[in-house]
Amino acid sequence: MQLNDIRLAWRLLLCDWRAGELGILVVAILIAVASMTSIGIFTNRVEMAMNDQTSRFLGADLILSASQSIDPAINTYADQLGLRQSDQLVFSSVLIANDQFQLSEVKAVDDQYPLAGTITIAKQSYADTQIVNQGPAKGTVWLSNRLLDRLQVKVGDRVELGQASLEVGAILINDPGQASSAMSIAPRLLMNLSDVAGTQVVQPGSRLKYRYLFSGPSSDRKTFANWLKPRLLPTQNLIGGKEGSPALNTAMDRATQYLSLASMLSVILAGIAIAMAANRYSTRHLDQSALLRCMGATQRTVISLYSWQLLIIGIIGSAFGCLVGYLAQQGLVLILADFIPGNLPTVSYAPFITGFLSGVITLIGFALPALLRLKSVPPLRVIRKEILPLPISSLFIYSLAVSAIILIMWIQSDELLLTVIVLSGIALCAFLMLLMTLLLIKLSQQLEPYLHGPWRSGLQQIIRHRRSNRLQILSLSMALMILLTIGLLRTDLLERWQTQLPDDAPNHFIVNIQPYEVEPLKEFLSVESVESTGLYPMVRARLTHINNIDVVEAVPDKAKLDQSLKRELNISWTDKIQQNNQVIKGQWWQPSTTPENLISVEEGIAKRLNINIGDQLSFKTADRVFTGEVSTIRSVQWDSFQPNFYFIFSPGSLDGYPMSYISSFYQPDNKKDVTYQMVRRFPGLTVIEVDVIMKQVRLILNQVTLAVEYVLLFVLLAGMVVLVASIQTTLDNRIQSAVVMRALGATKQYIRSIQIVEFGILGLLSGLLAIMATEIVAFFLYQEVFRLEPAFHPAFWALAMVSGALLVIITGIFFTRKVLRTPPLRLLKN
Repeated sequence: MQLNDIRLAWRLLLCDWRAGELGILVVAILIAVASMTSIGIFTNRVEMAMNDQTSRFLGADLILSASQSIDPAINTYADQLGLRQSDQLVFSSVLIANDQFQLSEVKAVDDQYPLAGTITIAKQSYADTQIVNQGPAKGTVWLSNRLLDRLQVKVGDRVELGQASLEVGAILINDPGQASSAMSIAPRLLMNLSDVAGTQVVQPGSRLKYRYLFSGPSSDRKTFANWLKPRLLPTQNLIGGKEGSPALNTAMDRATQYLSLASMLSVILAGIAIAMAANRYSTRHLDQSALLRCMGATQRTVISLYSWQLLIIGIIGSAFGCLVGYLAQQGLVLILADFIPGNLPTVSYAPFITGFLSGVITLIGFALPALLRLKSVPPLRVIRKEILPLPISSLFIYSLAVSAIILIMWIQSDELLLTVIVLSGIALCAFLMLLMTLLLIKLSQQLEPYLHGPWRSGLQQIIRHRRSNRLQILSLSMALMILLTIGLLRTDLLERWQTQLPDDAPNHFIVNIQPYEVEPLKEFLSVESVESTGLYPMVRARLTHINNIDVVEAVPDKAKLDQSLKRELNISWTDKIQQNNQVIKGQWWQPSTTPENLISVEEGIAKRLNINIGDQLSFKTADRVFTGEVSTIRSVQWDSFQPNFYFIFSPGSLDGYPMSYISSFYQPDNKKDVTYQMVRRFPGLTVIEVDVIMKQVRLILNQVTLAVEYVLLFVLLAGMVVLVASIQTTLDNRIQSAVVMRALGATKQYIRSIQIVEFGILGLLSGLLAIMATEIVAFFLYQEVFRLEPAFHPAFWALAMVSGALLVIITGIFFTRKVLRTPPLRLLKN
């Protein structure tokens, strides 16, 4: 019996397809699946590629950093998983050559280093570079250019490190992990780990940093990381993937959030179109259902037939959607070919499975409630057309659709905050739109007596069919709201990215500037026409207490292993808030009346450590303790490549404490000699080049900018499907009204004028409601998700209303051509 139901369902489905009844349903499901699949595949592949780039940037997939040697059980477990391993030892020591002494940062590596990426060296200053895949041989060291200059040595000379005399084998240009963040100090010297013992510089009590590198397949290293994280000691830190670079992390996270949001909203748009198309489909099949009942079909048989039809549509539409999604992301990869280095990883099956299941779930959640009506059609409807099926439970309908939305959004975003904000915003906007729609239609009734001709007839059409038009305005408003929200975010994100890293963004940091060097350094920079971001004082201190409670006890359990609690932090003070910082809680102090010991805290660390306005924070530097009260919480744009701080004190709070200064500046490639002159004149300074990080951030921004433009097409297509579906739902009523009017003598031109007025009013009202709702949703998205400055967009109000009216008029006229083509006699005979 079930096989017969499937056969009959297939035959009826073919008839409906040939009659053009399924077009909107199939297109809507195809767009929803294609959107989710293409975005899922692309973000998955790009994220794997970025992780691979970061691995080459760090020298391994995972790095375990510790102040002491680790438990051998960790190495044993890594061996069991088949992970490749490499060990490093990092420390500071004095290097001697030609009666010159220079404190250097030493990184000792084994023969397996690097596990990923390459090392760049040169055989003489300013000569062509070489790419190598292994560190220095035993008995040799590689020095940075600045270290060569300070010691006045060249390749082939010997230098003394502790009790060992080592040969300078090459000039170190760049090696993996040299600057995993803008504030890391790159090693000045690279040596073989086996030579460390001969130097005798490592003694009990020496300040050392142990690094253990691991690389292997993604699944194995995830298993290893999940096993290791609960076992980490407070003095240990595991770095991998995007965690290796906060600047990369910020750019990639924001892009992924936008793509996820765009995909979710395109699915919701497609779901709205599916619900509207399914409602029209069920309405047009009431007679068919009644005929089936007359032929003896039970309610179970009727619902079985339409359920099988729904399942077949879902499978076919989702399958083709996966195919279109794959082709679409291949097109995106071709567009981004100039920005994506190397070959992207192969496509995984997960996005296809997610897209396919999401398509079926979307179709069932949005279409099944409408089709369930068909099982309740009474056989008597064959004779009496006015008899409608009994309505099914509204609670059941809404719960099914809402559950489908929540499930799809959870699958797509995997972010609770983003899902809650979007769902809450849409629900609130839908409710407000419904109220506004009722109000606007009421106002239209008051306006009707003052209009004449097509204007009055068009408005009467809206009032006469106000029940269906309420739904139509609501759906159009939702579609336009989503389009406007995505468009606004796209515009502001792109502007933020374009201004985030201008061509002259700082690409050098200067640290260890002593107070007596501040004025001479300013003079040097001025003479050389080097514009810096300013010189910022800082004290190195450790956070010890919050409200007189030991910090480890005061913070939440999940923050007890936070890296900020394991190390000294750079603490500064200033009277003016820095560029790329913004106060989000409290009020910035006034320079003239500011009391001492007020603290401004960066919002990220404030959230992690549960720090609030009014809390007392205690810090320790050397043997001295100082305390302050939190007066502001501020956001920080860490990827601006300018000096930024977790904690900033009010002026005068840290007078008398040992301090140094930090600055950053931009230096073009053709003026690198200025940097060397600076180092020669101020030998105590440490200059850090961050060009490599900036190039990688720019690469990601170029990728996601084009991806944002590309994914907007799916949202636009989904919005157009909603627009067409909303027009199709009232097509039968429009045909009937037009036939009656033509039978009474109205011309085609007059009827077309009425349609233009009707569609124009619908579009105008929908655009007005959409932009009002957009401002609400955009405010919360900017504030809570994307960390952008919320703003009012007055220019978009006129644009939304005018474009809404034009869009609905053009689409409506095109898809209602059938209204004027249907001969009145044919409909009157029926």
